[in-house]
Amino acid sequence: MKIAWVTDSSAYLPKDANHSDLYVVPLQINHENNTYKDGIDLSTEDFYDLLGRSESAPKSSQPTVYDIENLFQALEKEYDAIIAVLISRQISGTFDTVASVAKSLSIPVHLVDSKIVSWPLYDLIEQGRMLAKEGVTPLLITQSLNEKYVMYHNRIFVADLNQLLKGGRIGKVGFLVGSLLKIHPILKFKEGTIQVAHKIRTRKRAILQMINDFEPTSSDMWVLHCGDEKTAKEVKQQLQLKFQTQAIKIGELSPIIAIHGGQGSFAIVSKI
Repeated sequence: MKIAWVTDSSAYLPKDANHSDLYVVPLQINHENNTYKDGIDLSTEDFYDLLGRSESAPKSSQPTVYDIENLFQALEKEYDAIIAVLISRQISGTFDTVASVAKSLSIPVHLVDSKIVSWPLYDLIEQGRMLAKEGVTPLLITQSLNEKYVMYHNRIFVADLNQLLKGGRIGKVGFLVGSLLKIHPILKFKEGTIQVAHKIRTRKRAILQMINDFEPTSSDMWVLHCGDEKTAKEVKQQLQLKFQTQAIKIGELSPIIAIHGGQGSFAIVSKI
């Protein structure tokens, strides 16, 4: 059986990613009167320039029905089934829109709610590919992947409270308190939602807390940054000092993620 693997642009695909039979539907970046397809219409450099000079915050939105329909109609001509691994259903309407479009297809479409974003989406796809090679059916693959969100340990450092405020993620009172006390919230995905893991007074302590939250793992650990590779390298170095035999890699998050935390935000992600 020939399976097409679909994800959205919130996913982090490593530079050496296996792109065979893998397709990405772009989320959208909306700013003032302009709409950009994430990863297509706006370069990373142009995005951070836009983010830095604008008083109004860009907004993120799900892929268009048109883009999903175009992709799926092309895939049903070449594949026997589609497995879509998507951004957490709790924070985006992408899952439900894809599900709606899938009803009109002549081939089965199986949906995985990753309950997270970034690298885990690609990792879930890789796990699904391994199951497919073993002859597991798309339905059973999907059932298995939908249970694996608990495998990923994650912490997210928010660099810019202003961006959270402009994006409507925190109230003005919370922003003022955070600014006055120089609080750096550390967030985490849990059960598909974004929650506060810690509130730390200084950036240095926040990074140390994030590192202390992790344990060694036999799989790769990722430091994923929003337009700040220098900080990512510093965090990797500190992680490596604590976990000397751990494989640690660096990657850059999509602008669709940076919208909410600003340039300089980063995440540490690993398997439990």
